[in-house]
Amino acid sequence: MSETLKFKAGIASFDETSKICSPTPIKGEIIVKPSEEAEDFYDFQWKPIEKVASGNVEPIEFILIPGSTKWTHIKSCKSGRVFCLIFSSDEQHFFWLQEKHQNSEQLNELSEADKAIVRKFEELLSSKDDEEEGEEEEKIVQDLEASEVQEQAHDQDVDMDLGQPSNQPIAHIFDFLPKQLLINYVESLDPQSAQLSRLLEHLPSDQQRDKAALIECLRGPFFYQATDSLSRTLLEGFEASLAISNGFGYQYSGDGILGFLKGVRAKAKEEQRDQSKSVQGKK
Repeated sequence: MSETLKFKAGIASFDETSKICSPTPIKGEIIVKPSEEAEDFYDFQWKPIEKVASGNVEPIEFILIPGSTKWTHIKSCKSGRVFCLIFSSDEQHFFWLQEKHQNSEQLNELSEADKAIVRKFEELLSSKDDEEEGEEEEKIVQDLEASEVQEQAHDQDVDMDLGQPSNQPIAHIFDFLPKQLLINYVESLDPQSAQLSRLLEHLPSDQQRDKAALIECLRGPFFYQATDSLSRTLLEGFEASLAISNGFGYQYSGDGILGFLKGVRAKAKEEQRDQSKSVQGKK
C-alpha cells in the first residue's frame, strides 16, 4: 500500500468486568501508512481532531505487522460500528467509526466506505504464512455478545414495578431510570409539546432536532457513556456529588445516585411551580 489510509474514528474502552464497550465522545481520525522505519510494516496513528475541555488527549501510535495484527468488526455491538485492533500479544484497542451512514437505520450496519476500509486492512495485514483462524477475534466477539445480553437486561427493567421496595442499592442511574423507559416517554410526547422542545434543546446545534433524532441519541453510545460517567462520578463521594449539584444547578441533597435524584426532582418541582405562577400571572 503506497497511499495513506485515513478515516474518522473515535476511541472506546472495554470493561472486562461488565463486558461493556464504552465509546469516548471525542472526534478523531485514524491514519495508516507504510512505515518509514521498517519495510513491509505500517504506521498506525489515532489522533483527536477537536479540542477537549478536559485537557490534552494524546495520540495513539502503533506499528502494524502483517500476520500479527487484526482489524476486527465487533458485530455483536448494536449501538454503533465498533472495531478492535488485535495484536498477537493479546493487546486490544477499540475504535468506533464516526462517518455517518445515511442509508441505514441500523447503528451497527457497515456502509460501503466502511467495507472498503475493512478490505484495505485485510489486504495490508494479510500474511502468506498466516493460516490461523484467529482465536483472539472469537474471544472479543464472545465478550461483547455478553455485553449485548447485559444491555438487553437493562431494557427488561422497564417491566419492573419501580414503586416496589428493594434491598438493592442504587449504583447506576439506569437502576432507577432504565433507558427504555426514557425512550417510551419521548415516544409518547406530542411533537409540538413544550416538554419535547425542552429536551431537544440538549441535542447538538449542528444536528437535526426532532423526536426521531432524540430517540436515536438515547439509543446510541453517547447517551450511555455520558450516563455511565455521571453515575461513576456520583459514587466518588461528597466532593464529587457537591460539584455535580453545583454544575446542574440543584440544591445538594446527599451523596451518590439517590442524592442526585432527590436534588433533580426537587429542582423540577420548583420549576413547575414557577411556571404555574407565571401562567397564572399572565391571566
